[in-house]
Amino acid sequence: MADLYEPDVGTAYYRSNDPLKNLRFRVTLKRITSTSIVPQAQNKSEDDDVELQSVDQKSSVQSDEEQMVILWQEKVFGQREIDLYSNADNCYNVMDQKYFEDVSKLLEKGRPTNRIFSYVDHDSFSNQDETLNYMTSSAKEKPSNLAKNMAHIRRRRIGGRQAKERELGIIPKTNIVVADPSDERIAKNHIDAPPMQVMYIMADLSPREQPASEESENILCSLHVDAHGVLSIRPDFNRGRKAYIIETGTLGKEVFEYTIEHASKPMNRLEQEKEMKMYREVYTRHKEFLQACVGSEFEMPPPDVLRLLVFGELEMAKDFDSDNIYIQFFIDLPKDWYAESPQQLSWVTQTCQLKTKGQNNIAHFGFPFQVELFYKREIITEENKDVMPHFPIIYVEVLSLDSWQRYRTEGYTYFSLPGKPGTSYETQDCWRPLKDSVVSNLRRFFIGGSPELEFPTYTAIPSTFDGSHLSKFGFRTETTGSVCMRFNTMLQSRMFVQKKSNKKSLGALLDNLGITSQQASVASVIEAFKKARLKMLQARESATRTLLKDDDDNENTKKQ
Repeated sequence: MADLYEPDVGTAYYRSNDPLKNLRFRVTLKRITSTSIVPQAQNKSEDDDVELQSVDQKSSVQSDEEQMVILWQEKVFGQREIDLYSNADNCYNVMDQKYFEDVSKLLEKGRPTNRIFSYVDHDSFSNQDETLNYMTSSAKEKPSNLAKNMAHIRRRRIGGRQAKERELGIIPKTNIVVADPSDERIAKNHIDAPPMQVMYIMADLSPREQPASEESENILCSLHVDAHGVLSIRPDFNRGRKAYIIETGTLGKEVFEYTIEHASKPMNRLEQEKEMKMYREVYTRHKEFLQACVGSEFEMPPPDVLRLLVFGELEMAKDFDSDNIYIQFFIDLPKDWYAESPQQLSWVTQTCQLKTKGQNNIAHFGFPFQVELFYKREIITEENKDVMPHFPIIYVEVLSLDSWQRYRTEGYTYFSLPGKPGTSYETQDCWRPLKDSVVSNLRRFFIGGSPELEFPTYTAIPSTFDGSHLSKFGFRTETTGSVCMRFNTMLQSRMFVQKKSNKKSLGALLDNLGITSQQASVASVIEAFKKARLKMLQARESATRTLLKDDDDNENTKKQ
């Protein structure tokens, strides 16, 4: 609880959708040094003895307390600024002239004696270097080279002269392109600093009887607002915590305490409801605008057609004997599949060297590809009604080519495009044809060249095969390495729109498209079988317990 009562001297961050001009805060400053609470001495008229006055705080002690409510970017002049801008000779620009007029009007009503004042965004104090801050209180600390080079760079402000030029379309008279920029210009024009506004709440802690000086000005609070509407305040609002303590650097070592409270006008219930209604209208209009930009409906495939969109990546190949390998692969479209627009269906990767990781030799390709295919089943007849359709197949051939231009076939494999939407990662082992001859192995090692497949579709079941049995008996192969691919698959059909209304599963929809649920979701069938089997076992156990309980009741009745 003690920590909750202690003041928070760190930086606090706030975000609000309301305009900053409504922000206001209350600052209270009070002197708490011993000179204001110790009784003063006085001389007695009867003799020369010194006697202390009676402690009467209400009458003898002069209270030095001040309270002020300040708006965001409200300029409150301090004593030193009043002395400075009261003289017209100290005014050099338009802002100084404006301050001179404001101070003149202020002095006509009487000179103020306030200690609390403010520096706003366009004051010279706010434009001083804010980056050169020391990390310790040691007098021997020296800034780093980076701090020295960044000290003179000023962050861009929100608004100002540049904003007016952009609004009015002012064209600069000088050439904005510098052929030979200096180091200072490069540093100023190549710093990516977000636009921001600053404000400082200050206090003049100099004695009343002495003229105000810049050394006696102390920062009570600093506020920063960036272009995203985030307000940072240091230190944070007190909100019931202890007051902050500040000590002067003069000989008297005066000590002051101050508090900072949020004093913005709260919104009543009617205003809050009105604001929420306005926000809802704005969001509704923005939603309608986005809907008008997108359109009333997305592009849909023709009726009874399934669109298959695959974004794939050939990630790597591993455990091959030869170095400098590359891969060529293509997509073979089965029956009833077609590509609507002319697109690339075969690819060749770059040559990649093997890198040893652990016990594996890995070649990282990272080769992306994409394909858009369509499926529409033809008229179902008695001859083909039981034919199971297949998804397209990617046939892969791994090759190598070394610096001596020795060309070798390293392996064959194939991938089936996923029939389920989502991301999938597959790894397939490769093999290559093998001749039972020493001459063939010597030729492959010394001059390159190896047996190849005339038709790469022989790796799997060729799409042109119409027989009932495919025999590869006697074909000799040798296991080589493996290839890894990643697939990001999307399926689109008009029937998917009616999924919720008709309560159809994905398997039933694919059945209507000609893709059987046995092929699309075998796992769901197995899962349903497991659930049914579990229910049967539970029913059997329940029936057994009921029969045993009835037998025990009958035996107890006979004994009685």
